[in-house]
Amino acid sequence: MLAWLDSLHPFWLHCSSFVLMFLEGMGIPGIPGILPMLALSESIHAGHTTLWEALLSGTLGNWLGSLVGYRLAASLLVRLPQSWQRLARSQRTARLMARYGGLLVVISRTIGSLRTPVTLYAGASGYAWPAYLAWSAVGAAVHVGVWQTLIWRFGPSILEEFEQVQGQALPYLIGAVLVVAALAWWRWKRRAALPAEPEEGLES
Repeated sequence: MLAWLDSLHPFWLHCSSFVLMFLEGMGIPGIPGILPMLALSESIHAGHTTLWEALLSGTLGNWLGSLVGYRLAASLLVRLPQSWQRLARSQRTARLMARYGGLLVVISRTIGSLRTPVTLYAGASGYAWPAYLAWSAVGAAVHVGVWQTLIWRFGPSILEEFEQVQGQALPYLIGAVLVVAALAWWRWKRRAALPAEPEEGLES
């Protein structure tokens, strides 16, 4: 696929970057958004396009995709299990998004495992549209700007180093996630054992 991208005219290469970043921005997992970045870096070095054009097409695609994902979240939520709907519409989720929503939206643009749930909960919990509009633009600019610039500057070697570091840190990350999940489960079981009024969902 990378060889095919390398053979494209710069215009179509930017279009492919826009489309893949758009799908990635929506929160669809498994989108190889890094491939057009690699192809664009080679095209930049060959003098066929510029770094600023590559940043513009990627950032715009990622940003618009995140906005579409936000808008689709509420309509898709009704198709999810009732437990997910209650969580997405709970007052706790709304408070979490109100307090840390901007940071979560920015981080989720780069960390794929957070991109889908943050986009879903932002739209379903009623997170303010102007705030999401602004923070998702910042997140898209940071995500595309940092990675496209690093790949243009250092080439595929930066990806190899990142994968090596990620592989070394992965066991510790998995351990931390398991500990947090165990604590959350223990707290939930403890609260479920106490008599309490059910939490009301947010008004639509």
